[in-house]
Amino acid sequence: MEATGWGYTLNLSLQSNIKLVIAIIPILCFALCAQAQDDDLSHESSAMLEVFLSSRVSLSDKVPLHYLGIACTDSTTYSVLDTLDRVLVRDLTLCGLFNLRLPNLPPDTSKSNPLMHRMTYLSGEFRADSVCSVIMNLALPFGAEPYWNNSYEFEGDRARAAAHRIAADVIRQLTGEPSVMRTRIAYVGKIDGGKEIFSATFDGFDVERHTEQGVPILSPAWSPDGRRIAYTSFLEDQADIYVIDLEDGSYYPISKGPGIDQTPDWSPDGKLIAYSSSVDGNSEIYIRDLEANNSRRLTYSWAIEYSPCWSPTGHQIAFVSDRLGRPQVFVMDADGSNQRRLSTEGDYNDSPAWSPRGDLIAYVRRDADGFQIYVTDPRGESHVKLTTGPGHNMDPCWSPDGLKIAFTSNRIGRKQVYTMDLFGRHVSRISDRNLSCASPTWSPVLEENENVKVTTRTISQ
Repeated sequence: MEATGWGYTLNLSLQSNIKLVIAIIPILCFALCAQAQDDDLSHESSAMLEVFLSSRVSLSDKVPLHYLGIACTDSTTYSVLDTLDRVLVRDLTLCGLFNLRLPNLPPDTSKSNPLMHRMTYLSGEFRADSVCSVIMNLALPFGAEPYWNNSYEFEGDRARAAAHRIAADVIRQLTGEPSVMRTRIAYVGKIDGGKEIFSATFDGFDVERHTEQGVPILSPAWSPDGRRIAYTSFLEDQADIYVIDLEDGSYYPISKGPGIDQTPDWSPDGKLIAYSSSVDGNSEIYIRDLEANNSRRLTYSWAIEYSPCWSPTGHQIAFVSDRLGRPQVFVMDADGSNQRRLSTEGDYNDSPAWSPRGDLIAYVRRDADGFQIYVTDPRGESHVKLTTGPGHNMDPCWSPDGLKIAFTSNRIGRKQVYTMDLFGRHVSRISDRNLSCASPTWSPVLEENENVKVTTRTISQ
């Protein structure tokens, strides 16, 4: 009887468990399907963001480039060659324009290689006599005579500058794109009780100090010709806009009077500066004509309006207004007409920055994880988040090729200036860790570097 009872009890238990399993299976299937659907939606959303950004900068078809390295027979100058080689590889990688193959891989000339007929080969030869020199060649296909040949001469301590120049020339030759390798980033650094303007190369080297005013300086803006920087200074105990000549260090005010004048931005032709001023009471947007030496008011509102930013065509201006109760990004025509809201999500948006390509506007939104950088199209139809916490990420500004963004972040506690690519990747700090730094502004492509002598020879085919 015990066995029979145990078996009967077991049968009841099995029946109960089977019923439980049968009941659970549909729930598990539903949960798994829902999770799969969420994963698909997440993947689809990520893919859509990638397409949204890529379609605006035409990065889907990268140029195949095999860097074969730089030959050298002089081992005594290995450190110079090492710097030249490392910086060149980094520049060609981070520019995001190439499908890059490195020297450790042999040339793939097999017919099965779909890139064989499109692959360009970059090689060089290094020498060190009284000065260092390197001859760089581009050839297509492999083994063919070079169709492009440049010679670079430089002092040994300028190997980094030479590598930047080589990368810039290769990028221009193969893509026609302007290159950040010949640019600088200016920013405000807190030092000696004041805030001064500093600048560094795009990768954070060769730091220069441009001002020594000993007072707060805000919102620098690099001129289109690369020779001047506009900024707000409290030099006379009030917020006025000044322009500094970077060649001789001289500076002069373009606005001087009652009220707070701030957030200057140059028009693409360099003849006008848009800025905000409270000279008439609340902060409004004005334009200063540098040749006529007069200002014109664009906005008339009870609200606070500031942070104007020109479109690359000079036909429109993005700006910030709290006319709806909270700061939002708006766009208007350059004469102040046709004002319309750009930021349609979030209760706090500011700091618009128009891409040089014209298809994207970066701005800052207050999110649950702090102030973060977004990009949108000029109609405000799609919004993509580029940064996340911890910390705040602010003050976006574009590189002249429209493929990188410099910004301020306090992710390590102290404010620093960083750069990232268009997709929010490859984040790199470029400011002095010992200073509190903010408000970056990216220079245009600058003139020839006198520290690197270049001889160009284009070979006709």
